[in-house]
Amino acid sequence: MKHLSATAIMAIWLGLLGLVLPSFVLPTQAEVVFVPTADPAMNAAIAEAKATLPGFFQRLGKPQPGDEGFAVKIYFKTRTGDGEHIWANKIEVAGNSVSATISNEPRDIAGLKAGQRLTVPMDRITDWMFMRAGKIHGGQTIRAAIPTLPKAQADQYKAMLAPE
Repeated sequence: MKHLSATAIMAIWLGLLGLVLPSFVLPTQAEVVFVPTADPAMNAAIAEAKATLPGFFQRLGKPQPGDEGFAVKIYFKTRTGDGEHIWANKIEVAGNSVSATISNEPRDIAGLKAGQRLTVPMDRITDWMFMRAGKIHGGQTIRAAIPTLPKAQADQYKAMLAPE
């Protein structure tokens, strides 16, 4: 079965810490959460993130006091032909392209490493987020993954999310 893999919850958590608090070190290999390509909740989350991307880029260009940890999630085709979505930070937008630095170690993408800088077409962005006052704004794919988690873990992530 073909899967669309989302960043693992642990990678999200550690990735967010790494984005907000650069002194934290990201894991080199994170557990991956596999989501079927046709998953309606995840596909709706990606569509919502793409639809609101212009507002995110506007906020990135003119951050409010306290905004930090701006990140985008980028889709990559894996060696097996599946998809993997990786968080990236240090974002720069130029026309229909985004340059960013990979935030966590990819699982199955040949030649891609955490810390690597790259430029991708805008249509490969599948989510975005930033932190403000300790809460995640955006993060639609994070929100979509919460119902699949054990209750205690889901409650932890719900507490990290800003209301929409």
